[in-house]
Amino acid sequence: MAAFTQKKLASGKSLPEVIKTARQKKNLSVEELALKVQISANYLGKLEAGDYHLLPGEIYVKQFIKKLAKFFNLNERGLLKIYSHDLQAQPPLIKLKDATGRQTYRDGWLSPKTVQLFFILILITGFVAYFTWEIKNIFPPPLLEIYSPAGSTITKETTIKITGKTEPETAIKINQQEILTEPDGNFSELVDLTIGVNTFKISASKKHSLISERTVSILRQPANPAEINLINEGVNRVVNN
Repeated sequence: MAAFTQKKLASGKSLPEVIKTARQKKNLSVEELALKVQISANYLGKLEAGDYHLLPGEIYVKQFIKKLAKFFNLNERGLLKIYSHDLQAQPPLIKLKDATGRQTYRDGWLSPKTVQLFFILILITGFVAYFTWEIKNIFPPPLLEIYSPAGSTITKETTIKITGKTEPETAIKINQQEILTEPDGNFSELVDLTIGVNTFKISASKKHSLISERTVSILRQPANPAEINLINEGVNRVVNN
């Protein structure tokens, strides 16, 4: 009985090149070869194209290689070695699912799909930031009314009461110092006055709202001769210096 000698594999060729060359030497189409080796023509086409990621799995691919090696009388171990080398030379693959739920693959993390998702993420982040900023500005500033004192008041008193009204659950500050408010929004605070112009900045704010602001200026005049003398002494010091 005559012994069959396995054909030598051309060095430097990839598995798809070896299989395609062997098939063409036998003048077979992919469909004709598929019938002879009992492998799907679709899988054979992908194998010849080097689209390993579109084949059913490594175990099946190795079975395909064994059948082809036997049919073409090629060295089975040599073909498997070439296949292993081809896999290592390919770029990494990531696994995705398409709309039908089937798993598909793309080359590397810089695939067109990944880049598209990256830009979509940037757009969503920008939209959320803009939307948050707009929401903050949508809430109008709370009501703030100052009942007393009037805008420009002259007095000789050492203290004066600032009264007004705002909305419930609103924070009121006088010169950055928060004061207590009534449940209905009314507030009243006694403040000290120094001789000269006293400026009080009243602000009202709610969470995520703009701020309402009012300014009250009060001129306190000396109340007695002693205070007048104090002012004159201060003026004289400044002049003499």
